[in-house]
Order: sequence, then structure tokens, then C-alpha cells
Amino acid sequence: MGKVGISIKDKRLKFKIGLQKIFLIKIKEKSCLSWTKLAKRLNVCTHTLMFDWRNERSTLPQGIAKKLLDEYPFEKWETIESKWITGVLDEDWRQKSLADNIKKRIEIPPRSEELAEIFGIVLGDGHLDRKVLTIAGNSNELMHYIYLNQKIKMLFGLDSKIIKIKNQNSMQLRVNSTELIKFLIANNFVLGDKIKNKESLPDWIFEKKEFIYGALRGLFDTDGGIYQKQKRYKRAIIEFQTESPHIRKNLFELIEKAGFKPSKSDVNVRIQNQAEVLRFFQLIGSANPKNIIRYTYFIKTGEIPLKEKLKKEIISFKVEKSFKAPVV
Repeated sequence: MGKVGISIKDKRLKFKIGLQKIFLIKIKEKSCLSWTKLAKRLNVCTHTLMFDWRNERSTLPQGIAKKLLDEYPFEKWETIESKWITGVLDEDWRQKSLADNIKKRIEIPPRSEELAEIFGIVLGDGHLDRKVLTIAGNSNELMHYIYLNQKIKMLFGLDSKIIKIKNQNSMQLRVNSTELIKFLIANNFVLGDKIKNKESLPDWIFEKKEFIYGALRGLFDTDGGIYQKQKRYKRAIIEFQTESPHIRKNLFELIEKAGFKPSKSDVNVRIQNQAEVLRFFQLIGSANPKNIIRYTYFIKTGEIPLKEKLKKEIISFKVEKSFKAPVV
């Protein structure tokens, strides 16, 4: 039953929207088991239980539901049938995602440093239309996009696609979800042209240091980088580049609230003090290989090689979590 690629031959229950998730959460609470242990008892993979069934991407087998309620009762089965379920599908019905019939439901994550980081990335390289979030960047940054793919899955329970643009040195990460777009709009993001429509971060980002750090990291990994301040001098700068005055204003405020003293021009916001450059990597850090590797070279040699010279290292550098430099 639990093997990948093997479907469960059973009738399928069509719960009212939102009730399949509640059913499984109540079962988990009653069982006092983790999702992984509960999945093991059912002989299914954890992903099937946590993401497909709990997030209502696919229908719940009738036998599984009855077994769960028998072992961890919180309600009578007759009540579940009459008040929770709208129909039963035949066992030979070809199962497909509920997203084909209803709006793709998403997890609404709590405010956190990780969510603030995604918001910084969306503000930097993201574009919203009515149904799709697109994040565009350089094709050498595949490992950063794999990292983003995992973060979006963790936060929202959504799959995304990484697409290499043919005949161009660029790629895109796309997430198809009208519910995600609505969530982003509710948090100050805009459809279409972000500069013309004055896109900026939501106010809650500025309320806690951890949110500020996350948003700055997201913006650093999209609109920013570490550069040699002057040739022949072992000095570095943190620089953000954007043509949007609203994003530039957000950047300046975030950097100040994080305890740094930035400078700005019509297109740039910079951190130039050497002690602050080092402290930036201790507090904010990066999840983009181009920034992590160039910073590491600078610490070792006092110089920052061009990204082109580090292409092989950047492409192969796997990022599982954001990098922060140790405090010396």
C-alpha cells in the first residue's frame, strides 16, 4: 500500500471543502502520534498523508478513513457520512488532484523569518499575475532555485516548477495557485508592474528582528550581492540595486532597523563599513551560492572573484539552509 507509484484501490470519500484536513488533524491529535508515525501505521508514505490527504490535494480512501476513526474515535462514523462527506467515488475512479475541481488550497504559514525571506525574494525577483507567481533569475543559480522550491513546499504545501529559458542564460520558478496570489496581495504585493504599482513589503516585516533579517536575506539573494570595493584594496561592500523607489525605501529602512548604517543613490543601497559587511553575514547571511562562495573567498583571500570565474562552484553548491557566518 505504501509503495511509491502504487495507488490504493478503494472507494474515495469526497469531504466538504476543508473537512478532510480537519478530520485528519483530529485523528492525529487523538492518536498522539507524529505524522510520520501515523503514516507508518497506515502503511503509506508521509508525503501522501501530510501533503496529499491533509492538504486535500487528493481524496481519502474510505477504508483508511474508517480504520482511522475506529482506532482513534472522535466522532461517530454515521455523523461523518451525513455531515462531513458529500459523496463517494467508485474504486476504479481515476484519482486526480482536487485542484482540478476547486481552487488549489494552500497552507497559510505563520509569520516567521522563513516567510519574510520568501517575501524579500518575491519583492526582488517576483512577478504576480492572476494565477501564477513567477520568480526569474540567472540559470547559474539553479541551486538557489531548488532551495526556494523546498521553502515554498514547506511553507505553503505547494509544488513549483523550475524552467530553463531556451537560448537564454535565465530560468524561472513558477507556482500556479490563485490562493497563493490572493495571500500575497493581502500582504501588500501587487499584480503586474511592481515599480508602477508601488509594490513594497507589509508592515509586519518591520516589527521583529528575525522578520527583518529574513526579508533582507531574500532581497540580498535577488537584488543584492557582495562586491570588491576597490581594486587592489582588500575591502568589500554589500550592494543592492533596484530601480523602484519603494523597494529602495524598504531596503534602507530594513538595513537601518537591523543596526547598520547604509548609504544610497538613485539605484543603489550600500553597506560599506568593513565591520558591518562582516556582521551582515553573521546576522543576515545568504542562501544563494553566488553570495556564500564569494564571501568565503573574500574571508580567505581579501579578494572577491567575478561570478564567471566561480561558475562551476556556484552551479554545484547545494544549499539546504541559509548560511550565516560564525560570530568570532
